[in-house]
Amino acid sequence: MNASKRITSLNNRVELNDLWPIIDEVISSGGEFQFKPNGISMLPLIRPGVDTVTLVSPNEVKKTDIVLYRRDNGKFVLHRVMLVRKKDYVMCGDNQNYYEAGIRRDQILALVKDIQKDGKSVDTASDEYKKYVKSLYRKTWKARIRVFLSRIKHAIFK
Repeated sequence: MNASKRITSLNNRVELNDLWPIIDEVISSGGEFQFKPNGISMLPLIRPGVDTVTLVSPNEVKKTDIVLYRRDNGKFVLHRVMLVRKKDYVMCGDNQNYYEAGIRRDQILALVKDIQKDGKSVDTASDEYKKYVKSLYRKTWKARIRVFLSRIKHAIFK
């Protein structure tokens, strides 16, 4: 049997935990690392297993940035920065209605520089992208207000 026929391609899903040392080495040295996220929390912007994100070192993290962070339980998460506070950050996925507060600076591992969608690069610093984020904020605030009011209603009328 030919040796090349015994080689299998790496089509299996690789856990980010196993890949993190390599990603960290690349971005810590000023490089960029691309991968396809698998979660649905950043829909519709980032489609799981379809779109590719480019990670860079998170030198400066600001509101509306998309960052990769690691929760205290070890889980990796790719979410948007909703609020920058003195001691921590508040995060949320574009496809979610609940904020995650208390994310410390040391938990933020990488910053999304751009997103590859349908063969096109979406630069997170572009004006077009900023318009998208602004429209997203308007839509998500309405949804979050509905969720909040629903919680109040259920608390009152148990």
